[in-house]
Amino acid sequence: MADAQWTLKVKIVAIDNTVVNKKSKWEVGDNLTIQIEPHATVNMFKQRMGLIVMAHPKHQEVCFPEGVLLDDITKLSDVPGLTNLAMPFLSIKVPPEPVEALVELSEDEGLFKGDEVEAPESPAADVMSKELTDEEMDKQGALKSEAQDALEDGDMDKAVAKFTEAMMLGGVSAMMVAKRAEMLLKQKRYKAAIEDATAALVLNQDSAKAYRARGKARRFMGEYEGSKADFSQAQKIDYDDGVAEMDDYVKKRTAKIAKRAKQDAAAIAAEMAAAVAAAAEEKAYAAAAAEKA
Repeated sequence: MADAQWTLKVKIVAIDNTVVNKKSKWEVGDNLTIQIEPHATVNMFKQRMGLIVMAHPKHQEVCFPEGVLLDDITKLSDVPGLTNLAMPFLSIKVPPEPVEALVELSEDEGLFKGDEVEAPESPAADVMSKELTDEEMDKQGALKSEAQDALEDGDMDKAVAKFTEAMMLGGVSAMMVAKRAEMLLKQKRYKAAIEDATAALVLNQDSAKAYRARGKARRFMGEYEGSKADFSQAQKIDYDDGVAEMDDYVKKRTAKIAKRAKQDAAAIAAEMAAAVAAAAEEKAYAAAAAEKA
């Protein structure tokens, strides 16, 4: 046999007109009568009231006795003291936003904090595009070979020096400039690597090697947004598992920085609003005191 329905006299103790339908005429202090089965949950109770007061259940708080908030999944019959003809209390308002933990930005241990030596010499634009003679091409090839040998021996200074000599002869391609950018990265000459990678991209805007080199250099210089953009472009052109981890780090770092900036801005805005409200209250108090005097 079904439970007999209860008749509950609900009293509205608070109402925020921004969360109820404009056609709703209900006001604080009004009572509404709800008939509902005692085995119904508080959420079902809210749904039934919502049809009457024109407010979504998420904007309702039901208390019984007054001040004791009822959980949505609780059955009405399980609420201590709640019986037929009892008076629950209804508040209609925007629920408070959950307090979000402040984003903690850990120190970037990979950030470069040293001083760089002067960037290596770079050829002028007319030299870059210069067509080499056969003799110059042979010389450039020999210098590149010496640079590669030095690179394999771990002598980065010699490798960069020889490769720079090769570049200064002319006939420089985007691949060559990006190659030197990679060498400079190994020397932790990040500013110089950024310059070379940028120059390589002028010659070839689709150079994944140049984007990757610049993305790495920017990461170590703390230029996270630029690094993220470079890695994104490089991976679109030619995906490389070798930079996936660094790419992921930069994406997460930039997201945290943006979120923290938003939180800080909100905190400042709240402080300013509180200061304005306090000033207005003080002014009103002074005006009232002056009027009494």
